[in-house]
Amino acid sequence: MNFSSINFILANCLLLSVALHAENPPAGFEKVDQEITISTLEAQMKYDVESFSVKPNSKVKVLFKNPDSLPHNLIFCTPGRKKNGDKGQEVIDAVLKLGDKGVKMDWEPKGHPRILASSGMVQPGMETVFYFKVPKVEADYPYICTFPGHYQLMNGMMGVTKKANPVSNLTYKMYHGKWSKMPDFSEFKVVKSGTLATGLFDISMREVKDNFAFVFNGKIECPKDGKYSFTVSSDDGSQLFINGKMIVDNDGVHGNQAKAGSVELKKGRHDIEVKYFELGGQEFLSVSWSGPGFKNKPLSKFAPKPGQVVEGMLIEAPEGEATLYRNFIFGAGPRAIGVGYHEGVNIAFDANHMRLAMIWHGEFIDGARHWIGRGQGFQPPAGSDVIRLPEGVVISELEKANSIWPGSEYRTKEIDFQGYVLDKFQRPTFRYSRQGVSITDKTIPVASTSTEKPGTIRRMLKFTGKEPPSNLYLLLAQGKFLQADKGYYDEELFVSVKGGEVLASNGDLRVPIVFENGKSEMEITYRWTD
Repeated sequence: MNFSSINFILANCLLLSVALHAENPPAGFEKVDQEITISTLEAQMKYDVESFSVKPNSKVKVLFKNPDSLPHNLIFCTPGRKKNGDKGQEVIDAVLKLGDKGVKMDWEPKGHPRILASSGMVQPGMETVFYFKVPKVEADYPYICTFPGHYQLMNGMMGVTKKANPVSNLTYKMYHGKWSKMPDFSEFKVVKSGTLATGLFDISMREVKDNFAFVFNGKIECPKDGKYSFTVSSDDGSQLFINGKMIVDNDGVHGNQAKAGSVELKKGRHDIEVKYFELGGQEFLSVSWSGPGFKNKPLSKFAPKPGQVVEGMLIEAPEGEATLYRNFIFGAGPRAIGVGYHEGVNIAFDANHMRLAMIWHGEFIDGARHWIGRGQGFQPPAGSDVIRLPEGVVISELEKANSIWPGSEYRTKEIDFQGYVLDKFQRPTFRYSRQGVSITDKTIPVASTSTEKPGTIRRMLKFTGKEPPSNLYLLLAQGKFLQADKGYYDEELFVSVKGGEVLASNGDLRVPIVFENGKSEMEITYRWTD
């Protein structure tokens, strides 16, 4: 697209992009796509946000604050004629031509074709809100203060890109050298530096194919308090830091591989730094993140390769809540639903057979295998003391109490899975049915502050049916169990039941489901033995 074509498109966009000022949103801006706050820095002649990104055709609300002792404005400009733009120089030239009229016009050449949106002059200690619509042309759009003498320091860049993201003030420094691990870059000369208004980590501006490195620094906006995970894929070495702390270490000389790490962050802006070096061969860098309410959003120009294995992305339950992981879990099948509890115990439910498949202590799941694309294979529990419970169908009708427990198909046809509901602590209650009998199944961890030992799980089962069978049984566990005063135990597990009589038969523990007025309830306790 040539410059004349771009100018024609921008001219039409400007008809919709004139700045709008109002205490309440003007017509058409009741709902905006993005809000940005930009403030002056006292006695520094700078904006606190020097670059940020927005999507084409988006509606933007700007809050401009001026705590400085001098008046300032904020004017967004269209790209200049030069290859890399001119940072609004044409607008500044027009300001200088105002002469004596400049004061009356607040040093703004109103109607200038390069002005996209303006705050107007904002006096010391004041602030203003204005709205505008972003043009559809992807490019870097400068913003400046046109008060005489301020332009050289008070300028920034708005990146218009379809990959707009929450990274602002992103800068890079490029180095040349030969390294096999991440060096101390303070010992080396910067050969090139600049700003990335798109907020995307990008190594395409490299000047050589091998023996180079980049250090990126910026701010990342977290929308809410919570746990955030970052994934870095690179060839060769890379590292990612949040607030000065290393979160991802993918250092060394290697082919393209991905690693991930997590950190608890408060709502607001945080320092983000990415270091990268290339020794020889192929070169690649990709960065993405996830957080409360979203998954796998890109923070780099290039996306990770589909199906790439990622290491080190542990999924943890938030404070006081549970977290779910629906995917291929080793030992629980392809329709597994993992539940990690804040109390430090975890379960895996098999929705093929409606059974509690596993319980374990400690860390929940390393979600890296299925993080990028869908991954391959089954992910095992990340914690310890894994106890595997009976496979196959676990609710069945028997001719006699001691009958051999029947086998089952790959996916049982006797029981229908009907999903689950979450309570206020995000703990699921599974729902399923068997030939007219409706079943709810909820597992509750016993907190370590209770009088019971840590690592205790209670499972509440409720059965409801108008004409339930009289010979329905639940399979609890398999193995060589011994009877104790209040239950049964083996080398790993202690099991007890309220609301049913446990029967030890044929090397397993089973409970008859006895209905009264069409209902039956039982509470099962699982506890690790010492």
